[in-house]
Amino acid sequence: MADRDSFSSRPATSSSFKKEGTPVNTVQYAMSTSDESISQFTLPNYVELPQSFQQRSTANVPKKVRGDLDLSGPELMPFLFKAADKLYSIKDKQAKAEGIKKRFYQLQAMFNQEKIADNFIRSLNYVVDSIEYENYQQAWEHYNRFVQSIPEESARNWRWLSSLKMLISELKGAQRIGSAGSHFRNPTQN
Repeated sequence: MADRDSFSSRPATSSSFKKEGTPVNTVQYAMSTSDESISQFTLPNYVELPQSFQQRSTANVPKKVRGDLDLSGPELMPFLFKAADKLYSIKDKQAKAEGIKKRFYQLQAMFNQEKIADNFIRSLNYVVDSIEYENYQQAWEHYNRFVQSIPEESARNWRWLSSLKMLISELKGAQRIGSAGSHFRNPTQN
C-alpha cells in the first residue's frame, strides 16, 4: 500500500517535495527580494501592471451621486482618474490612458493651487457627472460648452483639456463598439 501511495498521479506540490526528502533551503529565498530572484518564480507570460493602475480595493473606488454638481476641483479628480482606469482596461488603450492620467496631474495641481475659477469647476462638474454615468454623448456636449467658456489663452495652456477630450472620445467609441462584445478586461485577471 505504501508503494501505491508514492506513485499516485496527484500533482507534486512544494509540501510533497518536503515530505519526499527533497532538500529545500528556505533561508536562501527569504533573504532575497531582488526583481531577478522574484522573476524566477513568476510565470513567463505574467505582466505586472504599472503601479498607477494596480487594482484598488472596492472600498476605495469613488462613487458619485448622479446629479451632484457641487463637487470641488479636488473632489472631481478621483472620478477622472477612475475614468482613465476604465480606458486602461480596454484592449490596446493602455498607452492613451497612461498619457491622459499624466495630464490629469496637471489639472490636479491647478486645483490644489486654486488656479481654476469656481465657474469653470461648476461646468466641469457636468462633464464629470456624464462620464461617471457613461453618458458619453452628453459628456461630449458638456465638454464643448465648457471649452467655449474658457478664455483662449487659458485653453492653450491647459494641456489637460485635450486629454479630457480624448478620454471622452475613446470611452464613447468603446461603448459604441461594445455591443459586438466586451472590450473591457478585468485588471485582476492574469
